[in-house]
Amino acid sequence: MKTELINWKAIFIFLLIITFALFFFFPFYFMVSSSFKHPLDSSVYPPIIFNFEPTLKNYTTIFKKYPMATYFINSFIVATFATLVSMVLAIPASYGMERLISKNRERVAYMFLTMQLIPPISMVFALFWYANFFGILGTYWLLVIGYTLWNVPYAIWLTRGFFTTIPKELEEAAFVDGASRIWVLRKIIIPLTKPGIIAATIFIFIGAWNEFTLAMFLTDSHTRTFPTTLGLFVTHTGILWGAMFATATIGVLPIVVIALLIRKHFVSALTLGAVKG
Repeated sequence: MKTELINWKAIFIFLLIITFALFFFFPFYFMVSSSFKHPLDSSVYPPIIFNFEPTLKNYTTIFKKYPMATYFINSFIVATFATLVSMVLAIPASYGMERLISKNRERVAYMFLTMQLIPPISMVFALFWYANFFGILGTYWLLVIGYTLWNVPYAIWLTRGFFTTIPKELEEAAFVDGASRIWVLRKIIIPLTKPGIIAATIFIFIGAWNEFTLAMFLTDSHTRTFPTTLGLFVTHTGILWGAMFATATIGVLPIVVIALLIRKHFVSALTLGAVKG
């Protein structure tokens, strides 16, 4: 009887993947589980990992003491509008850079990438001065403008790689038939790169949703966004860990739900970007 050899290499790789998965998943588990702990259990040391009695007290506390629903809606409004404006500007810009710029294309692309090295805090003072001058300080539009300035270069860098996968022959055939470049972009390029555009849109939305610095300094009590509420739980008597973990868990939920709903587009985007036509 022939015995099969054990593939130790495959077993080792599998165990390594499981170890890394558990390592990266543990902070998320600790955050969610701590949000269901009693306030006293969340501040003990060493921390309680598994053996605790779950409670909803942290969630009821934050919704009773603070207008969390308003902050959540503010974040959704700002992130949605900032994402839409950023993508509307970035898609034609990245397409034009790939198709209309023949010289120094890579230099222009890396120029957009280096803009991401600028820390957001350096933009706060200029945006604050201009917002105060034009009377839009503490409004949604100020955050939308700030996020657009930050996200457009990143969106251009993300989407340009997908446009390079589309053969130029498709566009040339459309031009022969009398199509304009705008028509080609709308009817040919965007539909063919839809998975990549959706993936880039989600990345931009996540960045706008999680942004803290600009929202912290450029909003008031009416336009405060959800990430800035974490600072409410740092008090002079200590940090309210249970309420903070509950707030963080609620803030993560929209991103998790969106990622699960469009996960197939991420796979398609990776495949699209991996093969250059």
